Amino acid sequence: MAMRVGDSVERLLAIVMLITLATGCGDPGGGETIEVSLADLPCQMLSPEGTWESAPFPPITDDQCLWFSFDPNTTYIFEHPLGRIPFDVSGFIAFGSDGIGATSGSGNAFLIIEADESTVTIRNGQNQRFWLRLVLE
Repeated sequence: MAMRVGDSVERLLAIVMLITLATGCGDPGGGETIEVSLADLPCQMLSPEGTWESAPFPPITDDQCLWFSFDPNTTYIFEHPLGRIPFDVSGFIAFGSDGIGATSGSGNAFLIIEADESTVTIRNGQNQRFWLRLVLE
């Protein structure tokens, strides 16, 4: 059976589309690494029970307490005051710095890389900027 030129073109286009879709997903890696000190988070707080928060939940009444800019494809090393390895690392992400409409960070939008007695390393592996509220217990 003879193959038509149109069949070859269709197959080639299908292969190109599959490759394009496959490479468009996931974390491209690389990117910048940024260290964030406690001084960079003016509204961070440590509760008497030992829960640390990088910023308050909305409504935010003080502009210096806006959520942290969580840039795309960037790794962050956050300093924390717990003095121990956190047993829980949680992130809340929103599309605005006021945190309204936030959701729990998950998937490539909030990757936990490592944690120790003084820092937590997280990554935004998406191509989208979010605003972050980090909570450690």
